[in-house]
Amino acid sequence: MQLFETINRIQCMHKMILKEMTGTPQEFAEHFQISRRQLYNILDEFKNLGAQIHYNRTRETFYYANNFEFELKIK
Repeated sequence: MQLFETINRIQCMHKMILKEMTGTPQEFAEHFQISRRQLYNILDEFKNLGAQIHYNRTRETFYYANNFEFELKIK
């Protein structure tokens, strides 16, 4: 089921950004077996939902500059 795989990927990405443990953009994309372009498209969707995502080059990680929460409920 591609839908559930996508949901799982997004939830995992959110957790990694919260923990500030994404690695470089290339590493982050490779972790999910997607291209860097796909990664940035997903990050743009997060931004459209209100996330302020930044990248710290020294620590090599993406992080939230605001208190962004992502919650998906399926009933």
